[in-house]
Amino acid sequence: MRIVAIADTHMSSWNPPEKLLWLIEEADLVIHAGDFVSYEVYKKLSDYNLIAVRGNSDDEKIKSELQEVQKFRIGGLSFGLIHKGNFINEFHDLIYKAMELEVDVLVFGHLHRFVLEKRKERIVLCPGSPTQPRMSVASCAEIEVEGRNISIKHHVIKPVFCSMEVKCFEDCNWK
Repeated sequence: MRIVAIADTHMSSWNPPEKLLWLIEEADLVIHAGDFVSYEVYKKLSDYNLIAVRGNSDDEKIKSELQEVQKFRIGGLSFGLIHKGNFINEFHDLIYKAMELEVDVLVFGHLHRFVLEKRKERIVLCPGSPTQPRMSVASCAEIEVEGRNISIKHHVIKPVFCSMEVKCFEDCNWK
């Protein structure tokens, strides 16, 4: 199964970057770790096969319809989905959250940057933000699951770093 994981879209209307839209349309499942912001964006993503949680910036209608935590199975793996963990700069507490939830993979948001760590046979993943990155490029994650096998790919959605356009090093003629 091909899954696209996103978080922190912070969109007031449905106008996703072209690459993100293509990834969503090609996915079997979309998981969103909160902070859609507008109900319109949440409802548009609901047109796809969507599992989602609410975030701290979501409007009240979204908060009334979505839970803070979701648990689900894909293939032979159990997944947890939350918006915000109790992390600062290290993510070992989210490993313990995954253990508490009894999940193999915990997907979270709130950071607006890509994080992937594996400890104690648990995976924690923050896909980043495809629209408003912080200390990172605009991104999402693609997850492939077959049985108990998992692969995770980081996708750069657009050349934006902390809301500033960036050039590739190749374009700078640096030697």
